[in-house]
Amino acid sequence: MKVLHLVGEFMKFKHSVVIIALLSVTSIAHAEQKPLEEGVIGKQVQRQSDACKFDIKFSSESTQRAQQLKIAPNVNLNLKQFIATKQVNAANISSNVICQQLIGQSYTGSEQEWQGFIKNGLDGLLKAGFKELQYTKVGTDDAVYQGGLDNMEYIFTGTIGVNKQIIHNLAVLDKKNNQVITLSVSGNEVVSQEIKEEYQRLIGSFSL
Repeated sequence: MKVLHLVGEFMKFKHSVVIIALLSVTSIAHAEQKPLEEGVIGKQVQRQSDACKFDIKFSSESTQRAQQLKIAPNVNLNLKQFIATKQVNAANISSNVICQQLIGQSYTGSEQEWQGFIKNGLDGLLKAGFKELQYTKVGTDDAVYQGGLDNMEYIFTGTIGVNKQIIHNLAVLDKKNNQVITLSVSGNEVVSQEIKEEYQRLIGSFSL
């Protein structure tokens, strides 16, 4: 997307959440944070049709938060995030779902924007302390998501401290509601199979 490098500038958070998945550790450059009160959030979402309204089932209790970022004159980014963590064999597996609704500009889904999206994801993880990062784009034959929206599936691996982390990701572009929804599941490599299974389950429960 050529709109400020799509998720390039849009999908970089200025705050830092727990390092559980790709986008929760990135930051939006030059963005002015404006946390919204609950009533204001509801009005913004309602005004934008069904933006940030989707069905998804977590395997453990999730926490939720919302925020609005002013990224340019007359351009805002509404964020809604869900985080859930469960323990498997003494290791944490975390699920992170983020909806990013753009107001005042439009996502287009160009190849350049997707490339910027991945680059900023990698940059965010590096800033969070990840080393030896590797990016793998999931091919069509191995893709989990079977929906009709523009999307990209990819895997990040890297080490932070002494732990090697695996992050399975799906980014879905919903042009109708001008939003990008990312779903990520991550954890230590010792539970790599369980991470993959939880990712498959999470994606299977997702629908707009």
